[in-house]
Amino acid sequence: MIMGKDYYSRFGVILRSPLFPVYLRWAYRQGLSDVELLGIQSNFKKINFSCLLSGCGNEQTADTFIQFVIRRNKNAEIYIIDLGEEQITAIRKLIAIKYKDLNIKVHQIDALELDNIIKPRSLDWIETDGFMEYFDHRSLEKLLQVWHRLLKKDGFLTTRDCVTEGKLTQIADYLRIKIAYQWLGVRLFIHTKKDFENLFHEIGFKHFLGNTWLYTYRRFALIKA
Repeated sequence: MIMGKDYYSRFGVILRSPLFPVYLRWAYRQGLSDVELLGIQSNFKKINFSCLLSGCGNEQTADTFIQFVIRRNKNAEIYIIDLGEEQITAIRKLIAIKYKDLNIKVHQIDALELDNIIKPRSLDWIETDGFMEYFDHRSLEKLLQVWHRLLKKDGFLTTRDCVTEGKLTQIADYLRIKIAYQWLGVRLFIHTKKDFENLFHEIGFKHFLGNTWLYTYRRFALIKA
């Protein structure tokens, strides 16, 4: 995954919108409800609750996620990662100002290398948003394998991403990929519903697929099968 040097400032226009945290809080709540449909009851109050925000984006997203978690468990262990130096620098400043006494670990790291900083079977919740489309099929398979190893037996993952289904989504895919490359300097990849379902099954995830406010943008909940 290659980021253009202007990615942080340009995409930040969207991430810094006052409406974006509203969307995120809805997505977190909805994701936890989806997990319950898979037979897992989230328990934020457990003593060793640990979670990961993967591919944070910016400090407002980090702040929204931290607030969501600590309102449920102030002692939670929180990991936040991103590949961008500007994003990580801004998030570390946020932590130093608002959350220096909490158990929050911020790393600039490729998500495929998470095994280097997080022990297997140690995470209760992995959350990310629009992250899987940054990976080609082979890399996405590796990413899902890493996530699977990091989750506890009763752990869960929530996310939202673009899913290709039919001709209308193919048109949306073309525009999305073109805009992302020209405006943000990043390459996005197409994954069909069948692609996702096959990968989830092969790696050992049971999944739920739901809708969001956008036609091609679907929400996922994953647990270990």
